[in-house]
Amino acid sequence: ETVTMEDGHYMIGLPWRTSKPDLPNNRTMAEGRMRLLRKRLMKDEAMREKYANVVNGYIQKGYAQKIVHESAVDVPKWYLPHHGVVNPKKPEKLRVVFDCAAKYKGRSLNQELLQGPDLNNTLVGVLLRFRQDKIAIVADIEAMFHQVKVEPKDCNALRFLWWNENLDQEPEDYQMLVHLFGATSSPSVCRFALERTAEEYG
Repeated sequence: ETVTMEDGHYMIGLPWRTSKPDLPNNRTMAEGRMRLLRKRLMKDEAMREKYANVVNGYIQKGYAQKIVHESAVDVPKWYLPHHGVVNPKKPEKLRVVFDCAAKYKGRSLNQELLQGPDLNNTLVGVLLRFRQDKIAIVADIEAMFHQVKVEPKDCNALRFLWWNENLDQEPEDYQMLVHLFGATSSPSVCRFALERTAEEYG
């Protein structure tokens, strides 16, 4: 019901379980996780540079933005802790993972979101179709979840802390503007956007 199109991207709201999500102010928890992250980054200059490149890339690509003005009081606000993960097979690449399952006072963002239906193709279906014709094609959508935007009023639930440049300064408030890898609703929402794309532009 919330699907709209903006700048060639679908925009879909977060599928909340209730009309008023129970999300307490968890900024102190996020600050504690940032202190641990700062210690880790201070010890590893290469990781610090990769981490900064990823977050700054999010901002440059329009996936995230710094919060300049506070929004309405009645919208849910939540701060997502984050950390860096390196795939042993691709040591040069770092992925910043937002912890949507992190709990504060017994609540987490994932607990407040609906998972939605499983819209992915079944493995049995893929294997059967693989045998139908002579040629099979495999493709990948780069940063698929980040291609689907979040409704502006829901972006306050996707806040995170980040240092502008200097790790010695206090981190500032940012928010993601797209669906996240790690949010329980993202697979269903983004697969829905993919199917809508096929329907409208097929």
